[in-house]
Amino acid sequence: LRILNACSRTLKIQRPKNPPTYSQIFQPIITTTQVPLMEIDFNIHKTNSSYFADVDIARAHLICTLFSVGIEHCRGGTGAYTGADVPFFSCALGAVSCSFKRELKAYESYELWTRVLSWDEKWIYLITHFVRRGTVKPKDYTLYPEQNPNAPELSETEGERHAEQQASLDVLSCHPGVVATALSKCVFKSGRRTIPPAFMFKMSGILPPVSSHKPTESAENCDDSDSQHGSCKSSDSGIALNNDDEESEIDRVEKERARGMEVAQCLGGNTQHALELEFTGSEEPVLGRHLDGVGLGGIARCAAMLAQSMSYHDLIEHSDQPSYPLL
Repeated sequence: LRILNACSRTLKIQRPKNPPTYSQIFQPIITTTQVPLMEIDFNIHKTNSSYFADVDIARAHLICTLFSVGIEHCRGGTGAYTGADVPFFSCALGAVSCSFKRELKAYESYELWTRVLSWDEKWIYLITHFVRRGTVKPKDYTLYPEQNPNAPELSETEGERHAEQQASLDVLSCHPGVVATALSKCVFKSGRRTIPPAFMFKMSGILPPVSSHKPTESAENCDDSDSQHGSCKSSDSGIALNNDDEESEIDRVEKERARGMEVAQCLGGNTQHALELEFTGSEEPVLGRHLDGVGLGGIARCAAMLAQSMSYHDLIEHSDQPSYPLL
């Protein structure tokens, strides 16, 4: 149901009145939720594994909001079954990482701030911050202006105090309300064909259409889609300049994309390949083999081990009693 709620943002009746533009590419979408009972660990905190499920939901909200028009184009409609003779469209997860800074208590409300960090010829990188609810107030709601509260005007003293607080937060390495940070690497697919993120931006009306430039060598896994989706070389973000008025804004988008790409290198191909090479396989010895306690078989094995442990303790207790010689 959580995924369906996010995917409903692709429906025309659920889209914002004003479609997103290139000035909103790096702005986050906030998803509000809380820690349910089934996601609590032994410490009465949100279990670490459940963070990744939340990241899946947050990604779906952002992708279905930003790329609703592009998704409709690739699927041939917005319904569950469009009937269009087009390959199956999907957004596949290539890699994900999550760092934990503070705990979330049972039934505590929190927010998922998810935005585009960067993209290249194949991958789009999304960053999600887990934020305690109420600790951060957005400066403005640009895509849904009706959500902007009627904030009271601050007095001169309050304004100075607020400015000092914001300045102190800028110096800190992280906002105190952030409890965890996740980075996701995703790829758009039409069947087995890779769709460059730049094409999705353009089909969604977020970036200007492709300009007439000299074709370049396409990247791996993108050669089959170059004629349909345009160039997708790693040095080209897919941004085209139409006029001088847009140039400064588009340049800022490209600079932010390049800056975010440096941050996203931790999920880049070279880093992940180095981790894959750490697999020893059959070249080195192993400690042994354990069975996971999943299913009915796992329950039976767990019960057998508990019974064996209890009988072992009983044997130890009886061995501590004094023994008498046999006649």
